[in-house]
Amino acid sequence: MANTTSSKKSLRIGIMLEGVQLSDIVGVDIFGNLSRGYMDEVKVLDPNIAAFEEHAVDMEFFYIATTLEPTVMVPGLNFTFQPNVTYDDCPRDLDLVLIGGPTPAHRPAQADKFIKEAWPKTRVWITTCIGSAWLASAGVLEGRKCTTNKGFLGVVQQMYPDTEWLHQRWVVDDKPYDGPDGKGELWTSGGAGAGIEMIAEYCLKNFNRDFVTALALEALEFNPAGSRGQFYSS
Repeated sequence: MANTTSSKKSLRIGIMLEGVQLSDIVGVDIFGNLSRGYMDEVKVLDPNIAAFEEHAVDMEFFYIATTLEPTVMVPGLNFTFQPNVTYDDCPRDLDLVLIGGPTPAHRPAQADKFIKEAWPKTRVWITTCIGSAWLASAGVLEGRKCTTNKGFLGVVQQMYPDTEWLHQRWVVDDKPYDGPDGKGELWTSGGAGAGIEMIAEYCLKNFNRDFVTALALEALEFNPAGSRGQFYSS
């Protein structure tokens, strides 16, 4: 995949999170830790952090929902969030859209319209868990290589047979893009943990690796190559 992000001075990121689990979209914190806003807060704490200041990127986050009213994010947990834009009003030409995985019962008409209109105009789309099924339901994944939560693979293979569903933790494929170079990217992952590691991999490929590792992956303990278990490795 082309390095399409690191050269940009600013990024606009949309997050579709109605009816999804918190863990589905927690990878957005990796992006947040690479932002100018985060850098401005933490650079005074450690000169080693300040050394990466030139790599920080201005970021704007769009938390999208059907209305601007407090909206249920996690069914069953009674957790709500405050959207800052509706599907109707959200820009279609974002740099990246991140989609968590609501159940197939959650398919607002406004979200379907947003997907269809933003799909060719936004370069990068990232899904976690069964978020890929949300995209597929809008009819944009025909002929694409994708994955989803491994426990749901058999279901989506039957529901959307025109998509090539792979038994992998994540899958990267091209997608249509109306931008200058026409090079769009589709990143789909399985369960939430795989999604975090996939987003880490995306950022390692698209930003300075040392910057990503120091500011995000090590700080958040999201480093796929880092410690496992109760104790830190030496």
